[in-house]
Amino acid sequence: MRYGICTGLHNLEILERLGYDYLEASVTAVMGLEKAERDEYAEKLKCSAVKCEAFNILFPKTMELVGPGADQEEIRAYLHDACSVMSELGGKVVVFGSGKCRKCPERYDYRKALQELVSVCRMTGETAQKYGIHVVIEPLCRNETNLICTMAEGAMLQTAVHHENVTLLADYYHVMANHDSILDAETIGGFGHIHIASGKERKFPLSLEGEQYREFLKAIKASGYDRRISIEGKTEDLEKDGAAALAFLRQLEAEG
Repeated sequence: MRYGICTGLHNLEILERLGYDYLEASVTAVMGLEKAERDEYAEKLKCSAVKCEAFNILFPKTMELVGPGADQEEIRAYLHDACSVMSELGGKVVVFGSGKCRKCPERYDYRKALQELVSVCRMTGETAQKYGIHVVIEPLCRNETNLICTMAEGAMLQTAVHHENVTLLADYYHVMANHDSILDAETIGGFGHIHIASGKERKFPLSLEGEQYREFLKAIKASGYDRRISIEGKTEDLEKDGAAALAFLRQLEAEG
């Protein structure tokens, strides 16, 4: 496995010192930077052992992907801009999470919302493919969205999207929050990316106490996955917890 942290580009040097393989940045955050600042980071990344291979928070919270407020042309134009920026920074995979953006509005036809989500997800896959970026669908906990919460629902959305550039993500925190079945990860498979953070407080994974990290990692490995795992959690000390989490995850992997 290869390990990264979901964090800002300003923490690149810390991840280098800790020995991480890559960094996962926020799309909306880098879109908010001045071009000169993005260019500066692009130059730093060229010289760094740690690359910005992954991205999350694809859409701004103000953008609606489904429902009466969704504007397909606005979404398409935004995706081209976002993918261009990700490509300039070396992005290889982007997470389609954005729970608020994809939430079915109250009193809106749920089936129609799902059909619209399928279309937007396919559009995202088609657009990102032009820039060499892979898209992964992220099932989210139910307090973040009401469309696509479990790994099985994510697999069904992926099947409906039916595009070679769109696969699935498994996030340990959301799996636990939804009381999803960890063992389902083994049979569902087809993962293109993984997120991990503690199931209770969404902090960095540091110990097995009260957690099922070992079972989760065993299930995704049994599904055939052996690529990136990003820590997407809270910490008050990135350097300290980042070092401890990396050692912990590598130990679990070594134990099989």
